[in-house]
Amino acid sequence: MSGAREFLSTALNEIMCLSGAECGSLFLFDSDNRELVLDSFQNSSHIAVRGLRRKIGEGVSGKVLELKQPVLVRNIDQDLRFKRNGFNHYHTTSFISIPLISGDKPIGLINIADKASGGAFTERDFESAVTIAKYACMAAEHLIQPSDKQVSLLEKYATVGKLAAGVVHEVNNPLDGVIRYANILLAQMDNNSAAREYILEMKKGLNRIANTTKTLLQFSHQLNSNHPKQYINLHELIDESLGLLKEKINGSIKINRRYKEPMPKILDLGISHIAINLIKNALDAMPEVGILDIATDIKEGMLEIVFKDTGYGIPSEIMDHIFEPFFTTKSKEKGTGLGLSICKEIINRYEGNIEAQSFPGKGSKFTVLIPVKYLENAE
Repeated sequence: MSGAREFLSTALNEIMCLSGAECGSLFLFDSDNRELVLDSFQNSSHIAVRGLRRKIGEGVSGKVLELKQPVLVRNIDQDLRFKRNGFNHYHTTSFISIPLISGDKPIGLINIADKASGGAFTERDFESAVTIAKYACMAAEHLIQPSDKQVSLLEKYATVGKLAAGVVHEVNNPLDGVIRYANILLAQMDNNSAAREYILEMKKGLNRIANTTKTLLQFSHQLNSNHPKQYINLHELIDESLGLLKEKINGSIKINRRYKEPMPKILDLGISHIAINLIKNALDAMPEVGILDIATDIKEGMLEIVFKDTGYGIPSEIMDHIFEPFFTTKSKEKGTGLGLSICKEIINRYEGNIEAQSFPGKGSKFTVLIPVKYLENAE
């Protein structure tokens, strides 16, 4: 358990750093006594006793563990779920508490409080903290009962969590400003201005970046069940993805589309990332000449989307690893190794599957299968 403890403690430090929290605590779960035990208490003038215990349902930490859901409280004085008892030693009334759950078994709990700015923690702070905590929990689980393959993935899982949280902070903030300025420019331009078309294209690209950062965060946790459902046109989405990658499609690359019509709209759980990533991979595999076939169909209760290229293919010895986070055969300039792993996670969200076939020297074929219940008006 010592390795897991160190890993979770590091995760707490990362969460505090990204959210600007001056106070944080790590509780570990004592399965024998069914209690939370305070393991570490960081960066606070308050003196906490290591070994302090909380029963499930007792105090803020015990209550959050009982709920098994991460909690963002902006003002504890106005939150009816929790009593302020024991919270008086904190400087602010806002905190984040995240239970660490493996399957249905508790591992521990992370708390942060006292935002350095003196204000309340934001939704962005909350998403970042949950992202890091989830992957730290996955890694800690493997450390408790490791296998050779599991241990080799620990650092990758942790890095994915940190990367996702970092993207939210480092990309979204300036991105929001650029999109705002683009809107201001559009409002001031003549509708017939030649430059207006370029600004509109720029805005489309900026919105794509915003959607990508959102997708990266979604890699860490399921969509909120209260999130409004949105259905999108699959074929238009594929065509839009091809348009965004038109610079890669030179005169010697042929695109064949075989779409089943009519095709019901599909629930948007991140399907755009799947399309653009699989198309991009196919084009990268055909730098000079080739054919990309894209086909859609509905067979035996499943939506089938096929991407087949005539590129250089995937070596058989690495086929079992292509969906692992950060596994890539591309140079650092061309790929991070996150694309297919995110695709896999999104397809899992659809309760679907992705099948990969490769013919070295002749090309690759990726088949995405999604149950028809995710199509609009499905019975």
